[in-house]
Amino acid sequence: MERWQSLIDQQLEAARKDGAFDNLPSTGKPLNLGDDPNTPDDMKLAYKILKENDLIPAWIEEGKELDAQREKLVAALRRDGRADAALRTRIDQYNKRILTHNLKLPPGLPHKRAIHIDRELSR
Repeated sequence: MERWQSLIDQQLEAARKDGAFDNLPSTGKPLNLGDDPNTPDDMKLAYKILKENDLIPAWIEEGKELDAQREKLVAALRRDGRADAALRTRIDQYNKRILTHNLKLPPGLPHKRAIHIDRELSR
């Protein structure tokens, strides 16, 4: 599965570099989540309240933090070429946060992946 995912990621990155996504309609504009017919009625109200107060759901903010933390941890793994005890502890803590975060996500959203040390070092 990861091989396909990697191929798709490569194709998307190549398209992004070629500018295929530069002139998409509504680029740079906020999503209109209130008018989505697939959004449950109770969530429409929640999105409206968040939007009116310039807030975002906690799981989105936490997801951004986790993405940034993942980049740092993977960079440290690749830079050092190994995982000492301190780095393993930090990765274990990150992976626990990932599990908790994935449980908070609304149904149907993709889960974040844990860091597998051996897999990252073999890349």
